[in-house]
Amino acid sequence: MAIDRSLTDLTRDLAGNISDLFRNEVRLARAEAVENVKELGGALAKLAIGIVVACAAVTLALFALAYALGSVLPMWGSALIAAAVGGAIAYLLVQAGRKALSGKTFALPRTKRSVERDFHVIKEKASP
Repeated sequence: MAIDRSLTDLTRDLAGNISDLFRNEVRLARAEAVENVKELGGALAKLAIGIVVACAAVTLALFALAYALGSVLPMWGSALIAAAVGGAIAYLLVQAGRKALSGKTFALPRTKRSVERDFHVIKEKASP
């Protein structure tokens, strides 16, 4: 049994379906972004704690280096050498961190794939 529907009804249904599709894509993007932020937040907390502990350890190691060199050099010279070593380590770590972050993108790959798939389906349905 075929149901004859008017062009107005079909257009109204199409508009409703596109609206639902858009809302669902926005929900997917929001869910994916929240998931990424939660993962990032946990990783950043661990990183921050690690950095604080590492700073304390490096500071103590540099003091130990300065005191060890203090038996051979004047204390100001040994402290200067320890500071230069600490500065070099800090510089290398900052550069490594910048390099690691330079290639990172915070994209939403599932949302992108879903939207591309939806546009492809809409194109197929719209073309005669």
